[in-house]
Amino acid sequence: MADVLLALGLMALLGSLLRYWLSDFDVEAARRSIGVLVLNVFLPALVFRVICSVPSGPEMVQIPLVMGIGVVCCLGLALLLFRPLVMPAEEKGALVLASAFGNVTYLGLPVLQGLFPGLSLQVAKVAILSEVTTTPLNLSVGVALGESFRGTVRRGVWRQALHAVVTLPALWAIVLALAWTGSGIPVPGFLMEATRILGNTVTGLMMVSLGMGLRYRRLQQPWPLLLASSIKLLVSPLVVLAAARWVGLEQPYLQAVVLEGAMPTQLLTFVIADRVGLNVERLALCILLNTAASFVTIPLLQRLLFG
Repeated sequence: MADVLLALGLMALLGSLLRYWLSDFDVEAARRSIGVLVLNVFLPALVFRVICSVPSGPEMVQIPLVMGIGVVCCLGLALLLFRPLVMPAEEKGALVLASAFGNVTYLGLPVLQGLFPGLSLQVAKVAILSEVTTTPLNLSVGVALGESFRGTVRRGVWRQALHAVVTLPALWAIVLALAWTGSGIPVPGFLMEATRILGNTVTGLMMVSLGMGLRYRRLQQPWPLLLASSIKLLVSPLVVLAAARWVGLEQPYLQAVVLEGAMPTQLLTFVIADRVGLNVERLALCILLNTAASFVTIPLLQRLLFG
């Protein structure tokens, strides 16, 4: 595991240093462009290939259910713990969101595929199903919660959130793949090869893009950040583990989904916080803190929970 995490950390580090090495390079614009390509081209290609290649079973329902339980429980705990604290509402809202929504593809997918090289497609399914659970919840519940902390819920916010969810490319790739495999028509070899090549680029792009989104800032008033990070990195995987055992999820999906629950805060949370007017500066610090800490907590949880 050490080699895998060090390799992924090196890729993220390279991405984070680009803004200092290439002074004329617009890192933010490049990161957004990579995000658009991954979201609309590379990730849907990987989704299609995985769903067409791996037989579907009860995990298609169990994994989204387990991840949904993890998000809801962490949101509830964060609301309970942060409400009494004396701090601006914009900061509370940002840290509540940071406590619940995990980086299940940009970091989760590379970690899982590195840890389970012989089960690459199976663990990719876990990451994909985690993504199509976490992101819609972030785009709907996350947006509504964020606006409630600001004291204003804009008209039409739920309509906009629903539109963002139903137009999620990865979701439609799952629908297309299930429809195709259900029809009994063989998937052409050239199409599977194209999706394989496109899907293989996801890990490197995601890790470099993750690093490009991190900025090194001085850590001030760390305790609220540590509280949010502890919920996300330590409480979340334990809740997911309990839920996975409750629904009867089997290996290798059980271990993979618990590790997905241990992932640091999703970068999309930063976009949502900025959109609804929460404290993005503190959120950025929290994401940087728990992303760095996850390279310690993930192997620790792996060892303690699964040997």
